[in-house]
Amino acid sequence: MKTLFKLILSVSIALVPAMSIAQDSPHSFSGNVTIASDYLFRGQSQTDNGPTIQGGFDYSHEAGLYLGTWASNINFAGGIEMDYYGGYTGELNGFTWDLFGVYYLYPSSGAGVGVDYWEVGPSLSYTFGGDFEPTLGVGFLYADDFSFNSGEAWWIYADLGITLPGDFALGFHVGDQTIEDEAAWGTPDWMEYNVSLSKAIGPYTFGVKYSDTDLSETECFSTDGGLTGLNICDSTVVFSVSGSF
Repeated sequence: MKTLFKLILSVSIALVPAMSIAQDSPHSFSGNVTIASDYLFRGQSQTDNGPTIQGGFDYSHEAGLYLGTWASNINFAGGIEMDYYGGYTGELNGFTWDLFGVYYLYPSSGAGVGVDYWEVGPSLSYTFGGDFEPTLGVGFLYADDFSFNSGEAWWIYADLGITLPGDFALGFHVGDQTIEDEAAWGTPDWMEYNVSLSKAIGPYTFGVKYSDTDLSETECFSTDGGLTGLNICDSTVVFSVSGSF
């Protein structure tokens, strides 16, 4: 975790002059760092309900093309997750569309584990007028072989974001994950949902999120035939602070 933090910090400092030079070009670069009380992936803790430090870098072109990378500490598969993603986005009649793909890499997991995988899919969002400017978004991601060689998987989700006075933002999210080989993954198909509130102060955003799934503890990565399981699928509250540059 210390190595990951040093890498994010050192590359962030090195990129600041380059990003300043590129402000007037069609190319743009940005970065982000987040510290949070937990790392949730679709409602399931990836850090055994412990803290996380995360960071990423993004490139975008004014034509709509973008590429990026992101990393986080985790408590399995060698302790580090690295994501590589890219896509193409644009607007049509007030709608924002996005076609994108993500590759999840666990570089320290070891050979033959089968934890790395791809997901691809579209999303669509629309921002309504009015004082609160609600934004409604929907999308899905498809994997032909989900993590731990668990076969085809679909994640379908919807989001609602509301702008509040004082640079506060309120968010609602629901997602449904289906997996072909539930035994290989460790849980049945599940639904996850959360409600979040955030506050922007300069380049920093402070957030709090309540998250839960419909999985019981005995369904959550049980190793004894479903008699007991883990509590990483339970309801939880996550606090975070993030910065962008």
